[in-house]
Amino acid sequence: MTDDLAKKLNTAGAFDTLWLKEQLQNWNVMAEQKKADFTEHMYKCSGRTNGLYTGLWQDFCTREAGPIMRERYFEMVEAVRIYEEGLLEPVS
Repeated sequence: MTDDLAKKLNTAGAFDTLWLKEQLQNWNVMAEQKKADFTEHMYKCSGRTNGLYTGLWQDFCTREAGPIMRERYFEMVEAVRIYEEGLLEPVS
C-alpha cells in the first residue's frame, strides 16, 4: 500500500473517508461478482493449481476466445458478401 493510499484510508480504522465513499458510490455488486465468477472460470479452465491468476486473461484470449472470434469474423465476412451480392433468401 502506498503512503498516499494509507492516508486516504486513514489506517487508524476510520474507513469512512470522503475518498472511500466516492469509490463505493458507483459500486455495482452484480458486475463485480460477474467479474470474480468469470475470473474463477478462467482459472479452473486453465488447469492451474498454484493459485497464480497472472496471465489468465491473455491465456483465455489466446486459447478460447481468439479462435472462436477468428471463426466468427470469417462468418461475418461471408454474411456481408452474401448480402452485398443480393443472395439472401427471403424470410417468410
